[in-house]
Amino acid sequence: MTSSKGAQRQAELLDAAERVLTTRGNANSALRDFAAEAGVRIGHLQHYFPTRADLIRAVLDRALARSLARVSEATGLEADDTSERNVTREDTEQMLAVLLSEQDDPACLRLFREIWSIAGGDDETAAVVRVFYRTYVGHVADLIACARPDVPEDRRTALAETVVSLLEGSSVVRSDIGVRRTAAGDLEIVRAAVALIHGDGGRPA
Repeated sequence: MTSSKGAQRQAELLDAAERVLTTRGNANSALRDFAAEAGVRIGHLQHYFPTRADLIRAVLDRALARSLARVSEATGLEADDTSERNVTREDTEQMLAVLLSEQDDPACLRLFREIWSIAGGDDETAAVVRVFYRTYVGHVADLIACARPDVPEDRRTALAETVVSLLEGSSVVRSDIGVRRTAAGDLEIVRAAVALIHGDGGRPA
Protein backbone atom coordinates (compact mmCIF):
# COMPACT_ATOMS: atom_id res chain seq x y z
CA MET A 1 0.00 0.00 0.00
CA THR A 2 1.41 3.39 -0.99
CA SER A 3 1.80 5.89 1.85
CA SER A 4 0.44 9.42 1.50
CA LYS A 5 4.02 10.67 1.25
CA GLY A 6 4.79 8.07 -1.41
CA ALA A 7 1.65 8.97 -3.32
CA GLN A 8 2.61 12.64 -3.19
CA ARG A 9 6.10 11.82 -4.44
CA GLN A 10 4.69 9.77 -7.30
CA ALA A 11 2.39 12.66 -8.24
CA GLU A 12 5.37 15.02 -8.30
CA LEU A 13 7.30 12.62 -10.53
CA LEU A 14 4.32 12.36 -12.89
CA ASP A 15 4.03 16.16 -12.96
CA ALA A 16 7.68 16.33 -13.99
CA ALA A 17 7.16 13.68 -16.67
CA GLU A 18 4.24 15.63 -18.11
CA ARG A 19 6.35 18.81 -18.17
CA VAL A 20 9.07 17.03 -20.15
CA LEU A 21 6.55 15.65 -22.62
CA THR A 22 4.52 18.82 -23.07
CA THR A 23 7.20 21.51 -23.08
CA ARG A 24 10.23 19.95 -24.74
CA GLY A 25 8.61 18.04 -27.53
CA ASN A 26 11.24 15.35 -27.19
CA ALA A 27 9.94 11.94 -28.21
CA ASN A 28 13.39 10.51 -27.37
CA SER A 29 13.09 11.42 -23.70
CA ALA A 30 14.73 8.86 -21.44
CA LEU A 31 14.33 8.19 -17.72
CA ARG A 32 17.30 10.44 -17.00
CA ASP A 33 15.44 13.38 -18.59
CA PHE A 34 12.41 12.80 -16.38
CA ALA A 35 14.58 12.37 -13.30
CA ALA A 36 16.46 15.59 -14.04
CA GLU A 37 13.21 17.52 -14.43
CA ALA A 38 12.00 16.15 -11.08
CA GLY A 39 15.33 16.98 -9.44
CA VAL A 40 15.96 13.43 -8.31
CA ARG A 41 18.46 10.70 -9.07
CA ILE A 42 17.45 8.19 -11.68
CA GLY A 43 17.51 5.44 -9.05
CA HIS A 44 14.88 7.32 -7.04
CA LEU A 45 12.64 7.59 -10.11
CA GLN A 46 13.11 3.89 -10.84
CA HIS A 47 12.03 3.03 -7.31
CA TYR A 48 8.54 4.13 -8.37
CA PHE A 49 8.74 3.56 -12.14
CA PRO A 50 11.39 0.98 -13.11
CA THR A 51 11.12 1.63 -16.85
CA ARG A 52 10.05 4.44 -19.15
CA ALA A 53 7.05 2.34 -20.18
CA ASP A 54 6.00 2.08 -16.50
CA LEU A 55 6.20 5.86 -16.22
CA ILE A 56 4.19 6.38 -19.40
CA ARG A 57 1.58 3.90 -18.14
CA ALA A 58 1.16 5.94 -14.97
CA VAL A 59 0.94 9.19 -16.95
CA LEU A 60 -1.80 7.71 -19.15
CA ASP A 61 -3.67 6.21 -16.18
CA ARG A 62 -3.72 9.61 -14.51
CA ALA A 63 -4.85 11.35 -17.70
CA LEU A 64 -7.73 8.88 -18.05
CA ALA A 65 -8.68 9.32 -14.40
CA ARG A 66 -8.81 13.09 -14.91
CA SER A 67 -11.09 12.68 -17.93
CA LEU A 68 -13.41 10.32 -16.08
CA ALA A 69 -13.56 12.72 -13.14
CA ARG A 70 -14.58 15.57 -15.45
CA VAL A 71 -17.24 13.40 -17.06
CA SER A 72 -18.54 12.42 -13.62
CA GLU A 73 -18.67 16.03 -12.48
CA ALA A 74 -20.61 17.05 -15.61
CA THR A 75 -23.09 14.17 -15.65
CA GLY A 76 -23.19 12.69 -12.17
CA LEU A 77 -22.22 9.34 -13.70
CA GLU A 78 -19.28 7.36 -12.41
CA ALA A 79 -17.32 5.26 -14.91
CA ASP A 80 -18.43 2.03 -13.25
CA ASP A 81 -22.04 2.88 -12.45
CA THR A 82 -23.62 3.49 -15.86
CA SER A 83 -25.47 0.19 -15.55
CA GLU A 84 -27.28 1.56 -12.52
CA ARG A 85 -29.19 4.20 -14.48
CA ASN A 86 -30.55 4.85 -17.92
CA VAL A 87 -27.96 6.79 -19.90
CA THR A 88 -29.86 9.36 -21.95
CA ARG A 89 -28.78 11.22 -25.06
CA GLU A 90 -28.34 14.28 -22.86
CA ASP A 91 -25.90 12.33 -20.66
CA THR A 92 -23.98 11.20 -23.73
CA GLU A 93 -23.89 14.69 -25.20
CA GLN A 94 -22.50 16.04 -21.93
CA MET A 95 -19.82 13.34 -21.86
CA LEU A 96 -18.79 14.09 -25.42
CA ALA A 97 -18.73 17.82 -24.72
CA VAL A 98 -16.34 17.22 -21.82
CA LEU A 99 -14.04 15.06 -23.95
CA LEU A 100 -14.05 17.56 -26.81
CA SER A 101 -13.35 20.43 -24.41
CA GLU A 102 -10.10 18.73 -23.44
CA GLN A 103 -8.94 19.37 -26.99
CA ASP A 104 -8.87 23.08 -26.09
CA ASP A 105 -5.79 22.37 -23.96
CA PRO A 106 -2.63 22.41 -26.10
CA ALA A 107 -0.65 20.70 -23.31
CA CYS A 108 -3.10 17.79 -23.23
CA LEU A 109 -2.87 17.36 -27.00
CA ARG A 110 0.90 17.59 -26.98
CA LEU A 111 1.16 15.07 -24.16
CA PHE A 112 -0.58 12.44 -26.26
CA ARG A 113 1.31 13.35 -29.43
CA GLU A 114 4.62 12.84 -27.65
CA ILE A 115 3.51 9.55 -26.13
CA TRP A 116 2.40 8.34 -29.56
CA SER A 117 5.83 9.34 -30.90
CA ILE A 118 7.60 7.41 -28.17
CA ALA A 119 5.37 4.40 -28.80
CA GLY A 120 6.27 4.50 -32.49
CA GLY A 121 9.85 3.58 -31.65
CA ASP A 122 9.47 1.59 -28.44
CA ASP A 123 7.57 -1.69 -28.28
CA GLU A 124 7.10 -1.59 -24.49
CA THR A 125 5.51 1.84 -24.62
CA ALA A 126 3.41 0.80 -27.62
CA ALA A 127 2.04 -2.09 -25.55
CA VAL A 128 1.17 0.34 -22.74
CA VAL A 129 -0.63 2.65 -25.18
CA ARG A 130 -2.61 -0.28 -26.57
CA VAL A 131 -3.78 -1.19 -23.06
CA PHE A 132 -4.78 2.43 -22.47
CA TYR A 133 -6.93 2.49 -25.59
CA ARG A 134 -8.47 -0.90 -24.82
CA THR A 135 -9.51 0.54 -21.46
CA TYR A 136 -10.86 3.69 -23.12
CA VAL A 137 -12.80 1.59 -25.65
CA GLY A 138 -14.09 -0.56 -22.79
CA HIS A 139 -15.61 2.47 -21.03
CA VAL A 140 -17.37 3.53 -24.23
CA ALA A 141 -18.57 -0.04 -24.85
CA ASP A 142 -20.04 -0.09 -21.33
CA LEU A 143 -21.88 3.13 -22.13
CA ILE A 144 -23.29 1.60 -25.32
CA ALA A 145 -24.34 -1.51 -23.35
CA CYS A 146 -26.35 0.70 -21.03
CA ALA A 147 -27.90 2.74 -23.84
CA ARG A 148 -28.54 -0.28 -26.10
CA PRO A 149 -28.55 -3.52 -24.08
CA ASP A 150 -29.77 -5.50 -27.09
CA VAL A 151 -26.55 -4.89 -29.04
CA PRO A 152 -24.17 -7.92 -29.00
CA GLU A 153 -20.82 -7.50 -27.24
CA ASP A 154 -18.68 -7.70 -30.38
CA ARG A 155 -20.85 -5.06 -32.06
CA ARG A 156 -20.63 -2.81 -28.99
CA THR A 157 -16.86 -3.08 -29.08
CA ALA A 158 -16.76 -2.21 -32.78
CA LEU A 159 -19.02 0.79 -32.23
CA ALA A 160 -16.91 1.90 -29.25
CA GLU A 161 -13.73 1.65 -31.32
CA THR A 162 -15.36 3.87 -33.94
CA VAL A 163 -16.39 6.48 -31.36
CA VAL A 164 -12.88 6.55 -29.89
CA SER A 165 -11.38 6.81 -33.38
CA LEU A 166 -13.68 9.74 -34.11
CA LEU A 167 -12.66 11.60 -30.96
CA GLU A 168 -8.97 10.78 -31.17
CA GLY A 169 -8.83 11.59 -34.87
CA SER A 170 -10.40 14.96 -34.23
CA SER A 171 -7.76 15.69 -31.58
CA VAL A 172 -5.07 15.37 -34.23
CA VAL A 173 -6.72 16.83 -37.32
CA ARG A 174 -8.42 19.69 -35.51
CA SER A 175 -5.55 20.66 -33.21
CA ASP A 176 -3.16 23.62 -33.30
CA ILE A 177 -1.23 21.83 -36.04
CA GLY A 178 -4.30 20.94 -38.07
CA VAL A 179 -7.43 22.73 -39.21
CA ARG A 180 -8.43 23.83 -35.69
CA ARG A 181 -11.69 23.24 -33.87
CA THR A 182 -14.97 24.94 -34.74
CA ALA A 183 -18.36 24.93 -33.03
CA ALA A 184 -19.95 23.53 -36.19
CA GLY A 185 -17.35 20.77 -36.35
CA ASP A 186 -17.90 19.88 -32.70
CA LEU A 187 -21.63 19.65 -33.32
CA GLU A 188 -21.13 17.19 -36.17
CA ILE A 189 -18.75 15.06 -34.10
CA VAL A 190 -21.30 14.92 -31.27
CA ARG A 191 -24.08 14.03 -33.70
CA ALA A 192 -22.04 11.23 -35.24
CA ALA A 193 -20.95 9.83 -31.86
CA VAL A 194 -24.47 9.98 -30.41
CA ALA A 195 -25.77 8.14 -33.47
CA LEU A 196 -23.19 5.40 -32.93
CA ILE A 197 -23.88 5.10 -29.21
CA HIS A 198 -27.67 5.36 -29.27
CA GLY A 199 -28.33 3.88 -32.69
CA ASP A 200 -30.19 6.80 -34.23
CA GLY A 201 -29.47 9.97 -36.14
CA GLY A 202 -28.29 11.88 -33.10
CA ARG A 203 -29.39 15.42 -32.44
CA PRO A 204 -27.80 18.80 -31.76
CA ALA A 205 -25.93 19.06 -28.48
